[in-house]
Parts: sequence; C-alpha cells; structure tokens
Amino acid sequence: MPKNFVRRTYEAWIRKHAWRFRYPPWIKESRRHGFTVRFLGLAPELTFQVRQRRSWGRAEIMIHDAHGVYWDILDDFDLVELRIPDGRYCCDLCEGCASYPSRAALWEAHVFEPLLDWVNQRTADQWVCLYGTPEQDAWGACILSCDVIAGINCSHAFPLVMGSGCLSYTCYVN
Repeated sequence: MPKNFVRRTYEAWIRKHAWRFRYPPWIKESRRHGFTVRFLGLAPELTFQVRQRRSWGRAEIMIHDAHGVYWDILDDFDLVELRIPDGRYCCDLCEGCASYPSRAALWEAHVFEPLLDWVNQRTADQWVCLYGTPEQDAWGACILSCDVIAGINCSHAFPLVMGSGCLSYTCYVN
C-alpha cells in the first residue's frame, strides 16, 4: 500500500527527531489515509492517530480501554492546510497562524512538534481516569496525578507511564 503524504512526512521527520522523545514512538497500524502510533513506556491504551483527507488532517491522542473500546480524545493537533498567495502554507483553523514554506513544514510545526512536547510532559505520577461508561451519556477520560485521582469517581484508573516506578503509587478507585 503506498504511503500518503503525511505518513511520508512523519517518517522523514521522525528519522531526524526520534532521539528527542522521552518515550519512543512506533507505528502500530497503517492505513491508506492514516496511521496509528504508540509509545514505548506509555500505557498501551494511549494512541496517537493521524488521518488525512485532501486538505484537512486529524491528529488525536486517544484513550481506549483494555478491550479496545474508545473512551476519549486527550488532545488534538488537527489542521486544515491552506496555501496562501505567496505559496506558503498555514492552518486555516488557526487565527493569525504562522505560515510555513511547505506542507511538510506546516505538519511538522503544527502536529509533530506539539505531539513531541505532549509526550515528553508525561510523568510517572500521572494516571488515566476513565469515568462513566460508554453506555451512559457522560463518559470520558482524563489524566490526573495519583494524589488527585483518589478523590475522583473513576470507573477504572491505570498508570500512564509504565515500568518507571508508577506501580508503587497507591491509588484507590471509588
């Protein structure tokens, strides 16, 4: 299957920047219009999913439960590519957004660099709280520190960072 523009751009960018990730990324799944990334050392329920169709791109950090059921989007770096008259690119979703010399530069600055920052901000005291249930009207996920999560009514909670002492935290789920 041929790789789309965003996948090729990601692969070129990651070759130069993989060393900057605290939790190394790897491509879990590839499809015609997108791909899914996981991170070594972060909970397997966390994925980064990228989809591109024409001029828009969806780039979302998502949480699924251990059974693969979708719970929530924790963050997103979506964009709509706009080529401006001088030939540069900007995101049509952003007000006053900077312009970039190429589509690739737009994706790197607007999606991949913010992803890198988000991933590198994860710490061992962060837990994922799943609240409600998919059958209810109100359900989702959030990242909380262990000391806060003990007072929240989570239906399930698990450490975001794996294998770094996070299991020594004692969190009680109501």
